[in-house]
Amino acid sequence: MVKPTLETLSSDSKNTFLVRLFEQHEFASPYHFHPEYELTAILKGEGNRFVGNHMSAYQQGDLVLIGGNVPHCWKTTLYDAEINAKSVVIQFRVDFLGANFFENQSAWKVVQLFKKSFHGIHFSGAGTTAIIDLMLAITKVNDPLKKLILLLDVLDHLTDHAAYSFLNEEPVICSPQAVEHQRLKIVQSFIIDNFRNKITLDQVAGIAIMTRNAFCKFYKKMTGKTLTEAITYYRLQYAMQQLLSTDKNATQICFDAGFNDVASFHKTFKLHTGESPLGYRKQHLGLINAVSVH
Repeated sequence: MVKPTLETLSSDSKNTFLVRLFEQHEFASPYHFHPEYELTAILKGEGNRFVGNHMSAYQQGDLVLIGGNVPHCWKTTLYDAEINAKSVVIQFRVDFLGANFFENQSAWKVVQLFKKSFHGIHFSGAGTTAIIDLMLAITKVNDPLKKLILLLDVLDHLTDHAAYSFLNEEPVICSPQAVEHQRLKIVQSFIIDNFRNKITLDQVAGIAIMTRNAFCKFYKKMTGKTLTEAITYYRLQYAMQQLLSTDKNATQICFDAGFNDVASFHKTFKLHTGESPLGYRKQHLGLINAVSVH
């Protein structure tokens, strides 16, 4: 298994930012973190987005801001062409304009935006299109000053964008030096890549190089969940996505998500959502259709 990577900017100067366009068959980066803040816009593709302890679906137009050292990855699930994953990504350090620049300029909205980003911020609504267009404009400009002006314009638009939500209730920040965080990253990366398959405690404890008992205590301390609870969470999120985005029946979705017993799947689904799988599909698709009509 490939260990999570620690990404850094290509320049040694901390007063820089990096803008990149990605066009790939699928997003290949594993669950990873880096000290730079990151703004990612999806230009093409569908799949699952993992930010901190949160998993949810993404599609074209998805826009997310992530604070420094917040673990994340995007996993492509729909393949219909040579290029199924396109994105524009901006990475920058909080002091890319110098220490305390935004505080000194009384740009308190930007300072608050940066603080909120440790939760992972998902932006939605019509205004995201203008922000993504600005991000793309940066990739087409060569002059460093013009690039900087456009980035500041992006940040200004983000601070005024009212339609957003936090992906994690509590900030999820990793320390590059912490052995426990490194161990957790390896484990989480494995779970994210394999939650639809059978995962055993012995298997994951072995990856963490710990005994079963030590691993259970470690994982509960670090995440607040048991291994079973974490795997079930990802499987349920996947099942809910499939119920709303496909016409597969509940039994097929049950096994696709990694559950091996239909009755147990229905019971677990209702325990966590308050609805049966088909009830969830009917209610939420009805709400989506009602919104689209208006």
